[in-house]
Parts: sequence; C-alpha cells; structure tokens
Amino acid sequence: MSIEQLARDAGLTVPRRYQVDWDRAEAAVGTRLPADYKQYVYWFGPGSFDEYLIVCVPGVENSNTELAARLDQERRSARTRAELTGQAPRVPLFPEPGGWLPWGFTTGGDGLYWVTAGDDPDRWTVAGRPGRGADTARFDGGFAAFLRTFVWDTVDMPFIPEAEGGVPVPFEPDTGEWLEGGAGERLAAYGRFA
Repeated sequence: MSIEQLARDAGLTVPRRYQVDWDRAEAAVGTRLPADYKQYVYWFGPGSFDEYLIVCVPGVENSNTELAARLDQERRSARTRAELTGQAPRVPLFPEPGGWLPWGFTTGGDGLYWVTAGDDPDRWTVAGRPGRGADTARFDGGFAAFLRTFVWDTVDMPFIPEAEGGVPVPFEPDTGEWLEGGAGERLAAYGRFA
C-alpha cells in the first residue's frame, strides 16, 4: 500500500508538498518515525479525513494537531488522571518500552497510536483507545495500512463508526494554522508547503 495510492483513494491527485525538518520533529518526539508517516506528511500535510479523523503533523501552529504537542498533551492528561484517581494510565505512553505514541484522533475523542515495540519504527503497529470506556483495540499493521482500511471503511475498531458519506472517505485539507479563539495553543510553525 503506497501513500500515493492512499492519496488518490482519498481524493488527492498531487502531493500537497508539506515539508518538515525531520531531525527537529524526531528530536521533539524523542524517536525516529515511520517512513510511511513521513511520506504521508509530504503528500497530505495537515487536514482530516471526512472532518472526523485528524492525523497529527509536525511543525503546524495548532497544538492540538502538532505531533510532539499531542504527545505532551497525552502525558499531562495521564499524569493528571493518575493524580486524581490514583490509577495508572490506561495505556503505557512513549517513551516507556512498547509505549503508545499518539499520531491521530477522532472528533469523537478516540485516540490512535503507534505501539512502539522494537527499534524499527517501520514495524510499529497501530492501536486505538476510545474517548470513553476502557477497552482498547489493536490493528495488525502499520500506519499506511490502517489509513487504507479507514478510507475504505473496513477498519475493525469497535469505537470507529461506519463512514456516513460512503467510500472512499475523502481527505479534507487544512493549513495547520492556529485559529484565533480556537482550542489549543499557538505554536511557532516550522513546517511549510513547498
């Protein structure tokens, strides 16, 4: 499954050519990232699938959709939840061994993650957790394979509903800019369109 084919399936005919300083992005997250994700960022850039599934992208202004900022938000939320409830986090977060590294979320509050087991990010699988409830789900494949199942509405995670507008699920481009009065914090952008 190529990112170029995924892009065509989701309605993109040419790459959006979003460019990122990958050394900076990987340093901010604390690990190398999968090659298919890097290709995805170049082809797709910021945006969502059917205004439902948002893939976080490095270097955007919006802290809700910036990859490293999303990881930081998840860590803060897990610490706060642990302090309030006295319970351990529902899932181990990166950099714990095999910890989950957030790469996306749904407008319903569901989280999508790489399971960072092993030293090769190209072999990481995908997992998800619903916004409500304790059940998690695993996907036996990587980032691009997961997105293909989402675009073609064959993803097998009980908390992700069937596509309402039919298939393939379209990609909705965004600029990644922070909107005045919007949620999240404004970050210094370092990604750009070529």
